[in-house]
Amino acid sequence: MTLPRSAADVLARHVLFEIEAIDRMYLNLYQPRLQHGAGIASFFVGHRGNRFASSALMAPMTAAFTSDIGHFIAGRGVDLVRFAKGQRKDDLTRQYLQRADLDDRGVVPEQVLYAGVAQEKQKVFRTIRRRNPVTGATYPWLVPATGVVNQYYWYCVDEDFGPVCLKFSGYFPYTGRMIINGNEYAKRQAAKAGIGFVPLDNAFAAVDDVAAVQAICDGLDAGKIEALAAKWLGILPHPFTTGDTAAGYRYELSVLQAEFSLTQTLDHPASGRIFFEQVIRDNLDIGRPDQASLIFGRRIQRGRKRPTPGRFRTRVITDGVSPSLHVDYKNSKIKQYHKLGKALRTETTINDTTDFGVAKGLSHLPELKEIGFTASRRLLGVQRISHDPADGAAALTALTHPVISPAGTRTAGMPVTSPRVQALLAAVCAFRLLPAGFTNRDLRTHLAPLLGLTAEDMTSGQISYDLRRLRVHGIIERIPGTHRYLPTPAGTRYARFLTRLTQRFLIPALAELTGPDPPLSRLRSADRAYDAAIEDLARHAGLAA
Repeated sequence: MTLPRSAADVLARHVLFEIEAIDRMYLNLYQPRLQHGAGIASFFVGHRGNRFASSALMAPMTAAFTSDIGHFIAGRGVDLVRFAKGQRKDDLTRQYLQRADLDDRGVVPEQVLYAGVAQEKQKVFRTIRRRNPVTGATYPWLVPATGVVNQYYWYCVDEDFGPVCLKFSGYFPYTGRMIINGNEYAKRQAAKAGIGFVPLDNAFAAVDDVAAVQAICDGLDAGKIEALAAKWLGILPHPFTTGDTAAGYRYELSVLQAEFSLTQTLDHPASGRIFFEQVIRDNLDIGRPDQASLIFGRRIQRGRKRPTPGRFRTRVITDGVSPSLHVDYKNSKIKQYHKLGKALRTETTINDTTDFGVAKGLSHLPELKEIGFTASRRLLGVQRISHDPADGAAALTALTHPVISPAGTRTAGMPVTSPRVQALLAAVCAFRLLPAGFTNRDLRTHLAPLLGLTAEDMTSGQISYDLRRLRVHGIIERIPGTHRYLPTPAGTRYARFLTRLTQRFLIPALAELTGPDPPLSRLRSADRAYDAAIEDLARHAGLAA
């Protein structure tokens, strides 16, 4: 089967609106001057006036920092949660948000929701003893190492950004992280601007002014994020004094991970699910190097000399009944899935900005946005789809579901496997050869034998009801000014296909699968082999099959 259309072209017919936004961002909070031994030595000796730089000088800072955290928690009445191994922090945060009081606008006001502590591995600096080769005297020397230390989490709600998380290491140089969500920022700003919307988890289900919301998303820049960090650094306890800050020891931000989302809200829930399932079937090779090169706009070397690192593959991951499509490039990836039955979501996640030749500083956010949003669009352009499955689903629904007229009259649907519906469709196939159309009597005469009846067994009222069903579902149409009917072009195609589908595919296949002793066939052999394999697996596992 040829694949002549891109997914973007087909999808455009079903998109009500779309929003591009920065999604989750994981940002490093770090002291640039304290990332190496010489810088730390300068801090303790040159800035704080100690004779030597040693890890022993870090302990008083850690003690003071821990004490400040305790006073802050006690003074504000904030819960301190000790996270268990493997505990999902997002689930706990969601519970706190649900229990929080709302303000007059119906939103959670700015506050510290709760604090958390967990032990995690990270880079630290230790002191070793070195010996001067000339004098023989020993002296302390700082070297990088790895240790398991306390990490202090602050889950907050910001007036402008909504839920925000900041984390600080409990050990020098007290690096941290800040986690924000651009979609939650957009919701907060839209509410403040008086723009009506219906929220969707991490997205919008409906928006009164799409252009205004998109402008809000586009306006989230490095300056706003840096201002957010500065604000909460001024509220939350951290280990550096005002004197340290005045001397230039300030936290800066760099990008650890950035997600860029394209959310396309669809006209009907079924459209997105059926569309996405067909996209998966038609694009299982989307992760090949040549395809990934088109999507990410990067040259991929596959030779023996300096090949591009990474696994180039397509992954389809099913969580429950919801599949997602994943395409990888080095340390970055694109994830695509049907979001909560409302939208098609395409997310580009950049886990290492150097994959694209971009530095990690937050000032490079515009370049990362261009890369992320462009990759999502390219994916939809590269994906090919053999047909618009929503059209087929709509046609099947129109035929099989009841129709309610504006006056409230209900006309029953036409379930394809019903014997009477099959007989009606077979009659329509025969009547397509009658140029003058057919009448109530013609249909009764032709329909009765197909149902094992005589024409006298069927009343004119029953046939009138059947004619009405066929007409309401678009299978036939009345010739104006007469009581004669003609099959519609679409009705003829549907009748011919559905009768063949039932008689030549469904019934023979089910006969092979369910018959007590059918003739040997590939379908029956495959079915028996599958059952035998399951029984064999259960036997080896010690389970009852």
